[in-house]
Amino acid sequence: MNRRAVIIPLTIIVNACIWGFAMIMSSYTLSGTGAYQEIQHILGGCTAVSVIVVGGGLVASAKKPEQDD
Repeated sequence: MNRRAVIIPLTIIVNACIWGFAMIMSSYTLSGTGAYQEIQHILGGCTAVSVIVVGGGLVASAKKPEQDD
């Protein structure tokens, strides 16, 4: 089985689940408080870092020579 074919989609799915959970819990915690302005920069920054980390990991994985297991 090709490990790359499993790792890349799994990375994307796990990252999406983590961010979905973070957004749902943030909106639940802040509902009715008007405090979104206080965390929007944190969420935006974390999103940018996530894109860089996941994107970089996927590119590195794609450039890595395939190994037969």
